[in-house]
Order: sequence, then C-alpha cells, then structure tokens
Amino acid sequence: MATKHWPEGPICSGCFVKACETYGVCAGCGIDRMLPGISPTGDRLCTDCAGGLGDYICTRCGQEAWRHYAGICGRCVLTDRLTAALTDSTGTSSIRPELQPLFDSIRAMTRPRSGILWLSRPHVPAILQALATGRVPITHDGLSTLTPWRSVVYIRDLLIACGTLPPIDRYLFLFEQWLPRWLEGIDDPEHRKLLHRFATWHLLRNLRTAAQTGPIGHYRNQGARTQLRTAAAFLTDLAARQHTPQRALQHCTQADLDRWFATTNSTAKLGLRAFLRWAIDHHVMPRLVLPPVVTGHSPPISNHQRIDLIRRIHTDPAIAPIDRVIGLLILLYAQPLPRIVRLTLADITHHGDQVLIRLGDPPVPVPEPFAGHITTYIASRPNLVTATNPASQLLFPGRRAGQPIHPTSIRLRLHNLGIPNLNARTRAIRELLLQAPAPVVATMLNYAPHGAERIAAQAGSTWKTYAAGDHTRRSTPPDRT
Repeated sequence: MATKHWPEGPICSGCFVKACETYGVCAGCGIDRMLPGISPTGDRLCTDCAGGLGDYICTRCGQEAWRHYAGICGRCVLTDRLTAALTDSTGTSSIRPELQPLFDSIRAMTRPRSGILWLSRPHVPAILQALATGRVPITHDGLSTLTPWRSVVYIRDLLIACGTLPPIDRYLFLFEQWLPRWLEGIDDPEHRKLLHRFATWHLLRNLRTAAQTGPIGHYRNQGARTQLRTAAAFLTDLAARQHTPQRALQHCTQADLDRWFATTNSTAKLGLRAFLRWAIDHHVMPRLVLPPVVTGHSPPISNHQRIDLIRRIHTDPAIAPIDRVIGLLILLYAQPLPRIVRLTLADITHHGDQVLIRLGDPPVPVPEPFAGHITTYIASRPNLVTATNPASQLLFPGRRAGQPIHPTSIRLRLHNLGIPNLNARTRAIRELLLQAPAPVVATMLNYAPHGAERIAAQAGSTWKTYAAGDHTRRSTPPDRT
C-alpha cells in the first residue's frame, strides 16, 4: 500500500523506510548523508540531488533520518521509549547503571524503527521495568521468574552480549529451566520421581559434561527432552496394561518391551533406549534384552545429482548468498548443520589469492568460483542492523544476540531449495573419501577418524590396503642379474 508519492511515483511503507535508512556518499554532490533517491543509472542520491523527496531533518537532534512523528526522528523516539522503560525506582528519571550498556547497544542500532516496534509489544517494557526498578534481580535466575519466556530469552541474550550478565550455555540453561515445569505435569508421583532421577543423574550430567568442551546446541537439548517424553509415555503405557501404576517398571517383562518396540515408530524406539539402559544398570527394572532398532535412512543422492545441485547453487540468481554458502559447505565439504552455524569470520582466511576455510586442521582451500560466493556473502551478512549482533563475528549471525542462525531455519531454507541435507552430505563425504585417505579427510573436515574409516569402507575405498613404499611406475625393468 502506497504511503508516499515521490517524483518517480507512489512508494510503499517498506520501501520508504528502507530508503530513509540508506546512508553513504551521494553520487551527485559527493556528501556523506542519507540517500533515499535513485538516479536513472541506479546511483544513490541525497534529497537535494534527487529533488522533491521532502525534508528529513529531525527537529530535535538535527540529524537527517526517517522521522517517526511530529518531525522527530526514529532514534530520538527510540531513546525516549528506552529511557522510560529502563528508568530506575529513584524517581530521578535516570537509567539504572547496570542497564546502561543495554540502553547504549539498543539505541545505537542501525534501524531504530525495529527497536520501536519491539518496545511497542506490551510485555517487553514490563520485563525491562521489572529489571530497572529492582523488582527482579538482574541475574539468570531472576530472569527465569518472568514471562513470556521467549521475550525473556531474547532480553537475556542482549544482556549477555552487552556484558551485563555472565555468559552461559544457552541450551543447557533452557533445559534446566524447562525440566521442573515439565515434571510438574507428570501426574503419577512414582513416575515423576523416577523421571527426575533419570533426568538429574543421567541427562543433566551428560549435558553439563558436554557443555564444558563447547555449546551443547539445539539438537542435544531437544534430544534430551525427547528421551524424557518417550520414557514418560512408556511408563504410562506400561502401567495401564499391567493395571499396577505403582512400580510398574519393576514388573516389566520381555513381552512388554517387545510389544512396545513392535508398535511404535523409530524415533520413540531410539528415544527410549537410553532410559532403559539407565534403568537396567540402576536395577530399576529387570535385565531384559533391548530389541534392535532398524532405522530406514534414505540412500544418498548420486554424485551426478550432487554436481547438478552445485552447478545450480553457482548459477541460479534466485538463490540468496547465505543459501549459496551453506549449500556449498554441505555439498563440497560434507559439514553438518550444528558445525556450520558455529563458524566465525576468523575461520575464513586468505593466503595470497587463495581463500581458506578452517573446518579442521589444516584449513581447507576453497576453489573458484565458490571462493567468490563466500567473499560476496561476508560483505553482506544478514542480521547486523539491530541491537542483537551489530559486531558479531559469527559467519551466520542469527536474530538473537550472540547466537547464530538456528539450524532448523537452515533446514527449512534447504528444503525450500530442494537440497537434501543428510543425503547430500552423505554423498559428499563418500566422494571425498574416495579421493583421499580417511585420516587425511577426517582431520581436514573435523570428522572422527573411526567414523571416516567406516564410511570409507562402505564407499569402497581401498586407500588403507595400499602397501607402503614408492609406487611410481618404472620406465625400465629392474636389473635382475
């Protein structure tokens, strides 16, 4: 819907705001200022050189910018609303000192309109006021008492990014906060007690151990939740069939176990095995035989399909730069999504004219024209214009402060492009293992050596059967005298 009428014609609200948020050196007068106009040749022009675009000088601060209302620019409006939300309880209209870094980071965002829209949500100022007035301590535990949890998580990430809160493993913390609420929903007290033991002494212990060496990520968090939900469903089903809700697991038989595995899907089968092993090891249930789980993985794509996908990623102008780079990391280097999202700008290096990417040790060379795609993408990374990631060093910054783009979001993007993630990655690693020994590929691509050896054997690689020594062809037969 058109909201403005410029000399070129009507302009919608989205294009108008984007034009008013464009700055640089004017192609007409050479002055660095707001560039809402476009010349017939496509160059950006200031309001004076474009002519007829209107006046955009803020009546308060004197800066040239998009004006929110009554001649006041968006940054001044954002400042006013932030001040009101972060004012402490002293009655002096001053911002609480602990929240000053948060105020500075939000106010400095490239697109103040995004901050104004965010503060317009009714629950956001309420959360900020609870922190500013001291009703809730500015700690991780204090924030956990606030709702709604999605907005609280977003504000927590901002506070961590600006240094107000200490860093934590985001997904470990989310699981720790989710667990008590979920256990409260278990009706049977014996089941609740047993699941609490399993979660505390097995799942949480493993997650905390993994968090000591790196972030546990989204999939481990969801995997732990799936195991708990599956265990609860199994206990409920077992109690209903035995008609003995109390201590039903102690009376579980091999027939009960076989029936469950025969009638449920593969996800539930895999999700239950960890709980059953734990229960057997801790003498909570009889020592039964766990039925094997056969997962029906679809076969990898053919190498011809892989090459066609690589060609389309390179040539299709409709594919976004971020999708090009992610697709190439999968199709060329067989990288899993959790590892892709953790790449940083420091992992992209240059050696002369050669672009290198550090996936393992040593860094892997990126051939042209794919090196050009990475360079182009880095120059226009998304999600850098709000207060979340203005100076992010992540190669794929997300919409939350300090966090990369979500793996599920990437999977959806790949699905929409027709790029099969797992099947394409499987073909890529097999082709690489046919071209070089498994230990070399494993170290360069950050794969486990034993896993690379297993995949190489499945692909038919014979590198490890070669005898040591010089295998170059001799020009003349050796002298046998």
